[in-house]
Amino acid sequence: MEHKRASQCQENSETQDIVAVLQVQHEHAPFSALSERSPMSENRYGVISGMRNAEDRQLAIARLASEGIPTDRIFRSDPEEPNAPPVWLSDLSAGAELIAPSLSDLNLSTQGIAATVEAARELGIHIRCLDEAFNSRNDWQSQIGTLLTALNRLDRKGFSDRTKIALQEAKARGQRLGRKPSMTDLRKAVAIQMIEAGYKGTKIWKTLAVLEGPPISQSAYYLWQKTWLAERE
Repeated sequence: MEHKRASQCQENSETQDIVAVLQVQHEHAPFSALSERSPMSENRYGVISGMRNAEDRQLAIARLASEGIPTDRIFRSDPEEPNAPPVWLSDLSAGAELIAPSLSDLNLSTQGIAATVEAARELGIHIRCLDEAFNSRNDWQSQIGTLLTALNRLDRKGFSDRTKIALQEAKARGQRLGRKPSMTDLRKAVAIQMIEAGYKGTKIWKTLAVLEGPPISQSAYYLWQKTWLAERE
């Protein structure tokens, strides 16, 4: 009996030692290992400005990596329209967290930054910017002040010059800037057929408006029609 009791005591002691070791390992585990197990890390992304030089870009990537973000989940802010939210923002799911080293990494202009923050808020995407301690998870009213102060500071630093540089580089690459044309090839083909069949402008515009493509106003259609008829003559 004494031998059995001693054996049980030894087993209990060994179990306690194992639990203690596991607790110590958990408390001292590296952040990256913990974040991999965290559900939040599965919906966490990073963004850096495409205007950074190679050295600064590597530092920014390393900074995002310390937040538990893999490099394959780091976007570059190279939107077709520098004053509009990046196209890829709408691909993120609601509840996602987008982390940037600075607000200036969100977009290439102050107007674009504001548009990106607002679009993310509407999509339910949380934004955190490390330099400015901006975090959209916090009280929104308090964060507006942080955002406006940071945008004013960027403007004073000549931040708009980045937009001009980005536009020049995009033009050099042959990239089309601004909004996508509302008169798509499909709409042009349909409009031409309807004009030649004798349909009037309003009827044609209403038909084009329901076709796939960017929103098209009645005035935008009439402008195209006027140009097309003039070229035809």
